[in-house]
Amino acid sequence: MIYDYKITKKNNEEVLFLYFDFNNEFGKLKSKQKRKKIDKDIKDYIKKNNIKFSGNKIAIIAGGLLIGTILLSTPIKEKNNNYTNLVIPALIETIDQKSNEEINNNIIENIDEEVIDINTDIKTSDLIENTKKIETNSNINDSNNQKYVTVFRQSGTILEIELEEYIIGVVGAEMPTSFNEEALKAQAILARTYALKSINNNTRLTDTSSTQNYKNNDELKSMWGSSFNTYYQKIVNAVNQTKGMYLTYNGEIIEAVYHSTSNGMTEDAKNVWGNPFPYLISVESPYDTYNPSFLKEQFITYETLSSKLNVEINYDTNFNILSYTSGNRINQIEINEKLFTGVQVRNLLGLRSTDFTITKEETGITFVTKGYGHGVGMSQYGANGMAKNGYSYIQILSHYYPGTKINEV
Repeated sequence: MIYDYKITKKNNEEVLFLYFDFNNEFGKLKSKQKRKKIDKDIKDYIKKNNIKFSGNKIAIIAGGLLIGTILLSTPIKEKNNNYTNLVIPALIETIDQKSNEEINNNIIENIDEEVIDINTDIKTSDLIENTKKIETNSNINDSNNQKYVTVFRQSGTILEIELEEYIIGVVGAEMPTSFNEEALKAQAILARTYALKSINNNTRLTDTSSTQNYKNNDELKSMWGSSFNTYYQKIVNAVNQTKGMYLTYNGEIIEAVYHSTSNGMTEDAKNVWGNPFPYLISVESPYDTYNPSFLKEQFITYETLSSKLNVEINYDTNFNILSYTSGNRINQIEINEKLFTGVQVRNLLGLRSTDFTITKEETGITFVTKGYGHGVGMSQYGANGMAKNGYSYIQILSHYYPGTKINEV
């Protein structure tokens, strides 16, 4: 199934990128008949979406990989959209006919090369196994050895952007620009680490907090107004001074999670997601109180609490905190004889953190939270506090991710 498309330019010529579901489509390439079906699906998709572009090349992307190219006999934008002229001579050459390095370095440059027919007896398992070796999302390097990433935007568009330019947009969206430059540098390295990990895992990057927030220059201008030039240059400096840097632990790219504000201690990853990581453990974060919203009140009625927690709650209901985590957050809590984790309560009620106190009122409960976010990894406000007190970005990252090492692309 084709789930999206994008038109981009290469050497002043338009190229159509078609994004396929790898498992549903290319996992079935065992016969000419099934390859013909994919040819038909492409033609139908182009016609259904009224796609017009001036080039004669189509790039097939599956699971973040460039699977191959298609050559058209005539540009699609020609009048009457005569799809009978859509010629698809072959899908790909077998992945193992080229080294991974050659593929990564020439995906776009070699789109002009002749397309070689796929071996009719290729095994599906061989195709899948070989594609797993390629790190893409799309992991495209141009002739200057620049790395590109693909970002699936809320608007429905798909953005292919050079990695360092993407990092500028992430730092601008994720961290207040008023922060100290050393904190911005730390954030840039984490954003790059997160992106590279996504590339390695072949997972999508979005422009929302489901992965990392991202804003383009127009969006940053709208957010910063007349201060755009000053703020933008500050972020560019932080990104340029850490260009290519990312974090590893024992040679592996880390899970570069971070959050806004801790409660004075970061949280151990196993207490939030159940999986332990030796570098995502609880450490002190004494500067979190720099956040003006470090303490926040939130009132929720008993009726809303009962509905969201699926248990009857009123003024007489017992709230028994049974245990705390290593990060001084609620681990387990019993509400009217029903057991919850602190994470469950936070998610169900939309609280800012799992460090909260409970004050009963006549019609509901006032929750007072400390900090904001899951608490794992670097606290952004904590990092800014460290930077203001003379710590470098290297010291900040070493503190929040103990045992990690900075590498360069």
